[in-house]
Amino acid sequence: MKHLVIDISAHGFGHVAQTSAVLNALDCAAIRLTIRSAAQEQVLRQRIRHPFTLIAYQQDAGMLMHDALRVDVAASMRWYADFHADYARRKAQAARELEQLQPDLLFANVPYLSLAAAGETGVPAVALCSLNWADVFHAYCGDLPGAGRIREEILDAYAQAAVFLQPAPSMDMHPALRVRPLAPIAALGRRNPALLRKRARQPGHTRFVLMALGGLGMDYPLASWPHLPGVCWIFPDEALTRQRPDFLPTSLFGLDYVDLLASCDAIMTKTGYGAQTEAVANQVPALCIGRPGWPEEPNLPRWHQQHGEVVFTHWAEVTAGAFGDKIMALLETSWRKPAVTPNGAAEAAAVLQRCLQAA
Repeated sequence: MKHLVIDISAHGFGHVAQTSAVLNALDCAAIRLTIRSAAQEQVLRQRIRHPFTLIAYQQDAGMLMHDALRVDVAASMRWYADFHADYARRKAQAARELEQLQPDLLFANVPYLSLAAAGETGVPAVALCSLNWADVFHAYCGDLPGAGRIREEILDAYAQAAVFLQPAPSMDMHPALRVRPLAPIAALGRRNPALLRKRARQPGHTRFVLMALGGLGMDYPLASWPHLPGVCWIFPDEALTRQRPDFLPTSLFGLDYVDLLASCDAIMTKTGYGAQTEAVANQVPALCIGRPGWPEEPNLPRWHQQHGEVVFTHWAEVTAGAFGDKIMALLETSWRKPAVTPNGAAEAAAVLQRCLQAA
């Protein structure tokens, strides 16, 4: 059997969403999967349909965050400065750890240390992501002392990948990366709004809005949250610090995330690949909180406007509870855009299959 090692960044759910869709499209009858990530095991096993061995392993921090919306620039720079202070040692250690696994191919989304290790050991490597940490780091920390050298080391690591698969819509990337565009990557869910109403014990006219600001902690301003007639809000369980009849926990429904999303009438999210592409693919209208300065803007919001039904807001409007009219307008919106077929996962899986056959 061929051995595929998959490294997944734990910075938000988008990396897991992209990677799991690709792995699910892969014919794994003769492939052994080893996943290395600091992402939650429950999330990985819920998303990935094939058996795999999991190694808890953190190779990157992405950007350190104040919350799901705000980058902590100072803390991020400290982390990168410390990480790269003895980068040669870290790279050598990562090379030894990768060599011990004896992979035929490394697939990274999108930690760079293991790609550097692959270059050291001669292991073929493929990267995939809608962003890369070299350009994200540069966007926030590029003017700080020492940032230039750090970015060059990250870019050199990414350059070890034979190809950097870039699913639409992606951020603009440095020309040193060997990018290959793909169609969008998004999971398709099974729509069952009647099941939501049944499990929530709500009448037939009830509409559901899914809150999806990502895997990083967010202090929702529940005290000022709008009351909307016939609308229930579905929050992550840990976010419900205040009880209200129209506040419902995700666990109430017992559904896979993408099935829950597809069954909702709208989603409230932020600029981020996973939720936005899945909202479009499943034809769920979205209220999207902008992230000024995040490098996926403006590409991702522009793509969302072209292919989906979306209205934009900002966090100050959310904290003031002044977004109810936008949600009500979305709930009355008819989907007018042509369906988007998320073929990117199948395209990426075909690349992996060819690389494994050649290994």
